[in-house]
Amino acid sequence: MVVKQQVDHLIVNGEIFTGDRMSPYLGNGAVAVNGNRIVAVGDTSSLLERYASEHVLDVAGAIVHPGMIDTHVHATSIVLHGLPVAVDEVSAFKVSYADVKVETDDESTDALVAAAAVALLRRGYTCFMEAGTVFETDAFANALERIGMRGMVSAPFGWDDVGIFESLAPATITARLMERAPADRATVIRRLERELTRNVDKDALVTGYVCLYGECSATDELTRDASELAKQAGVLFNQHQGFLRKWQEFETKKYGLSGVQRLHRLGALHEGTTLSHMNVMSDLDAELVVENRPGITWCPNNALHRAVHPTDLCRMPSLMEDGVCVSLGVDTTMYHPLGSAGMVSLLLSAEYGKRLDDAEPFYMQTVNAAQNIGYGDELGMLSVGKRADIVVRAVEDITHTALEQTGGLLALSSSQIPVDLVMIDGQIIMKGGRLTRVDQTEVLHHALAQRRRLLARAAGNA
Repeated sequence: MVVKQQVDHLIVNGEIFTGDRMSPYLGNGAVAVNGNRIVAVGDTSSLLERYASEHVLDVAGAIVHPGMIDTHVHATSIVLHGLPVAVDEVSAFKVSYADVKVETDDESTDALVAAAAVALLRRGYTCFMEAGTVFETDAFANALERIGMRGMVSAPFGWDDVGIFESLAPATITARLMERAPADRATVIRRLERELTRNVDKDALVTGYVCLYGECSATDELTRDASELAKQAGVLFNQHQGFLRKWQEFETKKYGLSGVQRLHRLGALHEGTTLSHMNVMSDLDAELVVENRPGITWCPNNALHRAVHPTDLCRMPSLMEDGVCVSLGVDTTMYHPLGSAGMVSLLLSAEYGKRLDDAEPFYMQTVNAAQNIGYGDELGMLSVGKRADIVVRAVEDITHTALEQTGGLLALSSSQIPVDLVMIDGQIIMKGGRLTRVDQTEVLHHALAQRRRLLARAAGNA
């Protein structure tokens, strides 16, 4: 008689998209989870013969996939959709983007981050990297830990030279913002070091990394110090770069080098670095990226919205062909719906570069994303030994039933396929489309109230 191994959870009868390009799909598949790790992936009949569990989850043909990861999210800005906010230029009829961001406090950040987390979870994301713009980082962490979601956070506004914003985007820089985020190298490094203390607990859901704002806002000295800090701590070094041509031209005029070339000169362009955006690259920039292998977080919605690529070639497909790891980010949802980056990446690649394969955006939000946040060994695939961050889509209509075996359906329409169950680190935090630890309706109502309060405070202080 075969003695079955007891496990905590056994997901059976699923259409498994593994995130592994070498073995992408398993029909009528199963996943065994013990503790916070995946211990087996295989066909349902085989795993039922080998494993037993008090929690057998029969998903009845639903799509099962690794939790998706968004590698560039401004967490408090993600809920500003529809508000009268001036993003770049100062407007007499709108509130400055900087003024809204600077008016946050613990209560508003907790509420807005919790609501952002719910929105991401409902679309199949189990982790996101906050892009260095949250002041109340403890409130950020508390919100995610209460819900059970994974996240990464860094010190806010890592800069020590804001001349580029004063010249090119005055609505992004105000006196009140500078009070909370002084352009001071010592302050930035001290704040970065504080966030890295989160990493003492190797199983922490919320961890710290090193982020500079980038785009010519960090001196050589700050860039070297921050990059070295990240290297010593064994964490990711990240910054915005190559967003718009006028930004790149400003940096090139000031330093005689593009941002990528300057990072290379400073020893900060390597596999431990991830650059966000990179819409604008010279031939030399692209060569240096291929040679040094930093990761790239592409926010294609922003590139589309800003009309970057009619002038500048979309280089992402060719870079990916050359082995560069490219992941996707939404940035904010002021203009860009969650879950739409995959479709937009295919559109831009086809129109202004080389068309990506339909399934590629799925990998850019799973295995590639895990690598670009420094968790390539832990997340991004349904395979033995990985952390159990798993999403089960709802079986609600026939148009959301998998047939192709590459992940293209998930890549193109993941935001449209309802999520039934989410497991993070082996814990079920969503079931039946509802969060298990908090009342998500209450989360939403509280966030809406805080959003109104935040805008009123910003308008009152303008």
